[in-house]
Amino acid sequence: MAANSLRFDIVDRVFVVVHADVPPDDDDWRRMTLVRDANRLKIRGNLVLAPPRASINAAQRADVASFMKQTGVSIAVVTDSALIRGVALAVAFLGVQVRAFPSSELTSALNFLIVPASRYADFARRIESMRAQLAGVHRASP
Repeated sequence: MAANSLRFDIVDRVFVVVHADVPPDDDDWRRMTLVRDANRLKIRGNLVLAPPRASINAAQRADVASFMKQTGVSIAVVTDSALIRGVALAVAFLGVQVRAFPSSELTSALNFLIVPASRYADFARRIESMRAQLAGVHRASP
């Protein structure tokens, strides 16, 4: 099955995850964590772009918190969802260096991750490419 709920890549040692507007499915999450864990020594930050319905479940939140505590890398979550920003705040209370930003503040998120301004355009292009690959992915109707 093709990955439909998220896309991920490593750009300048930042692990970039772009979610479709659905919760991540288990197979996509497993693929993402395999790549993330295999590259844990290369990753210096995480950038997550999450539309409103892309909220992760409790097991996924625990996985993220564990990875972040083990590696000490920062995570920037870019979302317009108050729920997802609340989840980021809850994860921060677990001792993880995480901050949430509205989608209009991608530059602030990149700055938080200490990405040089000269690389912002490259990140924006890669993010748009991943979003385009996910275009049209919606939650199935009941």
